[in-house]
Amino acid sequence: MGRTVPTYHDALEALLLRWEREFGRGLQTRAEEEAFQRLLTRARRHVAQGTLMSTGDLLERVLLSILVDLEADRAPVPPLTAATDATSDPSRTRGGDPGPGRDRSRP
Repeated sequence: MGRTVPTYHDALEALLLRWEREFGRGLQTRAEEEAFQRLLTRARRHVAQGTLMSTGDLLERVLLSILVDLEADRAPVPPLTAATDATSDPSRTRGGDPGPGRDRSRP
């Protein structure tokens, strides 16, 4: 028995090939062509995440993959460490707010 629904990977590749044929051939400069290829590569980098997304259409998954990849390159965020995590939330430190209903005079 054959499959009736293509995998996300197969559907993604078919869409990207169509984009290359229909949109890519109209690009005027080498810079545009390279930029377009970089976007297609960004879409391919997140195949696993797109596969995990059980709802949404193909285009939504592709665009979300590209946007996540662009955002990750735009503003690198330093990893959270225990020291920065504890200092950013005063309730998690020893001297912080103990929460409602707790005696503030006792540790």
